[in-house]
Amino acid sequence: MVTAATAGPAENNFIDSLSLTYGNAQSDTNVYRLGIQHAWDRSWFTNGNWHVTGYWNAEVGHWHSGKGGGHESDLYDLGLTPIFRLEQKSSHSGHLAPYAEAGIGLHMVSPTSIGDRNLASVFQFGNNLGVGFRFGSHGRYDLGYRFQHISNAGLSQPNQGMDIHTVNIRVDL
Repeated sequence: MVTAATAGPAENNFIDSLSLTYGNAQSDTNVYRLGIQHAWDRSWFTNGNWHVTGYWNAEVGHWHSGKGGGHESDLYDLGLTPIFRLEQKSSHSGHLAPYAEAGIGLHMVSPTSIGDRNLASVFQFGNNLGVGFRFGSHGRYDLGYRFQHISNAGLSQPNQGMDIHTVNIRVDL
């Protein structure tokens, strides 16, 4: 069953939460990101103790590689991703509430290479799969793991892409 439900914070604020992300990728690359999120005012499959909801995730990031290879050691990333989240409804009750999430978004990177990796294009796609849990009063805090693959989807060559493993901390406003 698909129904619409109001998601509290999304009604009142454009920015619903702030996030910090740290991750590792190929080429001895560390990834640091700051993000803002806007929760959708919809919820689907609301029967039972779980439901599907989502949010917009906008991030700005800095990547740093300690590996040579003739490319840059620093890269900057700007991304926008719609994220669908399957979460336990008790996330707003103050209990530990697990979730799984996925999304595909657009990224702009500069420069287009880092360490020994060549991304070949400013425009990239970011595929995300994540798991985590919400906790605290009204599920205000969020701690998660996310796997992300950044690639230009073969639109430019070489398309070496990057696989990134991240830990994300998020706080609702």
